[in-house]
Amino acid sequence: MKDIEMKSPVGRRPLLEETTLDEGLVAYSCPESGGVYITLQSYWDWLKMRPERLEHLPDLGQGSCLLEDDTKAKLCPETGSIMIRCRVGHGFKFYIDRSRTGGVWLDSGEWDALRERNFHDEIHLVFTKPWQSDVRAQRAERMSEKMLHEKVGDDVLLADIQSLKERLREHAHRDYVFAYLEER
Repeated sequence: MKDIEMKSPVGRRPLLEETTLDEGLVAYSCPESGGVYITLQSYWDWLKMRPERLEHLPDLGQGSCLLEDDTKAKLCPETGSIMIRCRVGHGFKFYIDRSRTGGVWLDSGEWDALRERNFHDEIHLVFTKPWQSDVRAQRAERMSEKMLHEKVGDDVLLADIQSLKERLREHAHRDYVFAYLEER
C-alpha cells in the first residue's frame, strides 16, 4: 500500500491496521469499530487467485441479523473523499460503502456475513446497475407481500395465494387464470 496513513471512516477515526481477511486478501481494519477497508487492487489480486465464483448459500439468518448501520457519510481512508453507499440486498440488511478509488468499507461483521453465504467474491458487483435493480425489485416484492398480508390477514389464504403464484409463474396459460380471477 501507499506510504500514507489511512484513517478509519467511522468513530474517532483512528489509524487503520493492516490485516488479512482471507488467503491473499490484505485489508485494513479499524481497531475501534472492527470494520475493514479493502483496496480495489488488493481485492482484484485476491479475486484473480480464486479459481471460480462460489455458489450462493441460502439466507439462514446469519447475514440478516446485522442491522442497517448509521446513515452518516463516510470518508475514504485513501483519499478523504465521501464514499457512496449501496444496499447489498439478497437477504442482507446492510449497506456497504465504496470509494471513488474502488475500495470498499465493510462495517464489523459484514465481511463474515458475506463470506458465510459466499457473496464475498461478488462485492464488486454490489455497485452495478443490474445488482441494484435486482435489490430494488426484491424490496418491492417484500413490500407487496407485506401489504397483502396486512389486507388479507388470513394466513391460510395467504399461503394458498403464494402457492398459486408459484404454480402459475411458468404456466403456459396463466393469463387466462388471471383473467378468470379478475371477473366479478
